Amino acid sequence: MKDTQKSNLFWVDNLKIGFSVRPRYESRDHSNFSKRIDDYSSFVGQNTQLWFLLDPSPYFAIKVTIQDTRLWGGSQSAQNAGNWSYALTTGSGTTLTPGTATNTNLRNPTDIREAFITLKKSDKLPISVMIGRQVFAFGDLKLVGPLNWLNTGFSFDGIRFVHDSKWFRSHVFGTILSDQYDAPYGLTTSNGKAKGTIDEAYFMGMYNTIKGNGLFDLDLYTFDISKKWIANPNPPVDMNDARSKQRDDLITAGFRLTNRTNSNTLPAGKIWDWTIESAWQTGYTGDRVKADWDILNIQAPSGKNFYTQRVQYDTRFLSLDTGVKILDNVRLGGGYTFASGDPNRSDAKVGTWQTLFPQVAGSFPNWNVMNGQSLLVGFANIRTYSARLNIKTENYGTLIFTIYDTYKATPQDAWYKVSGVPNTGASTENYSDNKFTIDNGRLGKHLMYQYDFTWIYNYSEYVSIWSGFSLARAEDAIRNARNNPYAANPLDRNTFTPNSKFFYLMVSVSL
Repeated sequence: MKDTQKSNLFWVDNLKIGFSVRPRYESRDHSNFSKRIDDYSSFVGQNTQLWFLLDPSPYFAIKVTIQDTRLWGGSQSAQNAGNWSYALTTGSGTTLTPGTATNTNLRNPTDIREAFITLKKSDKLPISVMIGRQVFAFGDLKLVGPLNWLNTGFSFDGIRFVHDSKWFRSHVFGTILSDQYDAPYGLTTSNGKAKGTIDEAYFMGMYNTIKGNGLFDLDLYTFDISKKWIANPNPPVDMNDARSKQRDDLITAGFRLTNRTNSNTLPAGKIWDWTIESAWQTGYTGDRVKADWDILNIQAPSGKNFYTQRVQYDTRFLSLDTGVKILDNVRLGGGYTFASGDPNRSDAKVGTWQTLFPQVAGSFPNWNVMNGQSLLVGFANIRTYSARLNIKTENYGTLIFTIYDTYKATPQDAWYKVSGVPNTGASTENYSDNKFTIDNGRLGKHLMYQYDFTWIYNYSEYVSIWSGFSLARAEDAIRNARNNPYAANPLDRNTFTPNSKFFYLMVSVSL
């Protein structure tokens, strides 16, 4: 990427053209650690980009990125059912069959990843303004990032204001995640009252950096995801629950402190790096449940709870990373990640850390791939310890060895995927924290060990080859569920298999 940014190879007057092609083979098996579940997968996905940067004026510039994502051998027709795993986040929309409630998804693997105008800081404007579809990349990408590891990635439709000076940098933005209405002439949204469950959703916030003269960078940020939910079409008599959901507001605030001040790398001459990041979440989900203090469970005439209260987010996140260069080409690193869990998911507090947008791949130079490149564990209800060894050779590329030891932050809560969706029943859990019941096995705390090996080889100035192998070994939180003697189906009582394997091979060309 550095070579690409510095290259003058494709400047034509005031226009720069860039190309990127990245096919990747992946295979994985036993990701659910069950003998009964056939979850083996093997496929080749490809991401292809063509981008244009037009810079004709000291007052504005335009960036457009055309992206194609596809599965080798997948459907080529937007009208035929196909594999949606690698469809773009926007796709080509959704159509509603007239006179019915049936939606038809239109698959479109080619779309616009970026398309924005930059109004530059100038004598006419004291800050920069970016308007249109754009990619966000903040900090170590653990909360908000482009998700370029996947074949699709993220981009956001909105406006961003940027101020950058010697001592301070600020990004303030507002984006639309989904819209309530369709527009005429074929402009469609998959949401709205006639089609989905969310009328409108917005993502807004600010990310500020205080620059400590090369000694440290202090990032202070706050994000808000606000969703307007569909009203309940048949409201109950108890008007405290007149909507199935109201507005869901998830507010995330936190800080990041690091000495990696040279574009997220160490300044020349330093050998020890460290980063501390912590965040908290609050807000209300829009749901109402029985009031926690109502131990008598008083009922209204309708049969609903008479006393209710709003469900509130109350979560925490902590990430610690450090490393030291033993030699110029050898780095030892360690990390700790905590994302809170919820001991009782039926009460008025949501204690499970909420993933804003799934993040699976972190930042260089430390190659912190969150909780492992096999993508088995996300940032929710986890406590992970990690150790890393990076070896950069002159002729054979970079070798990276990583070990992860992952526990549940709260044993009663679920094991969560990278997407933030719970693997319900795949590990021991107790939904309502009832100590006298066993949901799916005796509670365990330890999720898994994971061992990752990554090889990165720069074949030439613009071509790199990546390969990786992961071995995950499940521990008691998963083993007790798979060998649960109380499973309703006798065939599910002894299904545990301890190992899951993942392999990928990728070639990346960027010009």
